[in-house]
Amino acid sequence: MDFDFAFMLEAFLAALHYLPTTLLLGFLPLVFGSALGLAIALIRHYEIPILAVFFKWFVTIFKAVPVVLILLVSYLVFSDVLDKIANSLALSISFRDIDRRSIAIFALTLYATSGLSEIFRGAFASIPKGQIDAAYSVGLTTLQVLRRVMIPQVIPLALPLVNNMLISLIKASSLVSMVSVVDILNGAVIEANVNYRYLEAYVAVSIIYWGVCASIEAVTAGYEKYANRNRRRQFA
Repeated sequence: MDFDFAFMLEAFLAALHYLPTTLLLGFLPLVFGSALGLAIALIRHYEIPILAVFFKWFVTIFKAVPVVLILLVSYLVFSDVLDKIANSLALSISFRDIDRRSIAIFALTLYATSGLSEIFRGAFASIPKGQIDAAYSVGLTTLQVLRRVMIPQVIPLALPLVNNMLISLIKASSLVSMVSVVDILNGAVIEANVNYRYLEAYVAVSIIYWGVCASIEAVTAGYEKYANRNRRRQFA
């Protein structure tokens, strides 16, 4: 079987057109999931009644459910519920007016929130209890302990795993065609539907995924080196 390098370049350029969509579907769920995951981790860390149990089951369920199932259920729920809510509130919007990327972002945020909450909870648990007791003993409030003692230590501890979550979200975005969203993978496949050169299309997409993930790894590694240098200077 001959490999058509010219068509691979065409598929590469076609897929590259949808790179902003893939990055949007990776970074926005990471941002939203980090905020929600941090809040859930704090609720479970401080064992807030009722909420801690609720979010424990939330995390357990969404960790066990495949991403593709979260996407499909979210799409079906939005398509079934949104029009009913809009009609009951006499709103002029309908499901047809909703950007399908919003549904994908919602579903991927649920997936990211469950994973990131566990990452942050593990980071909180790794902080020595003696440091927290010492902070309380000098009169710091709970919010001050969080801001000055816990959060500055949690971020460097969680960063490598947050980086892995971002890469997982970038790769999971390849499933969004199931909710009518075109990303880099589906952009290349659409191009390949003309002449059935799927191998060339998949190779082109693989190169893009590798470049994006390698760039994320490089940025994270650079930040870790910078943070470690600053930490050594502080203790020098």
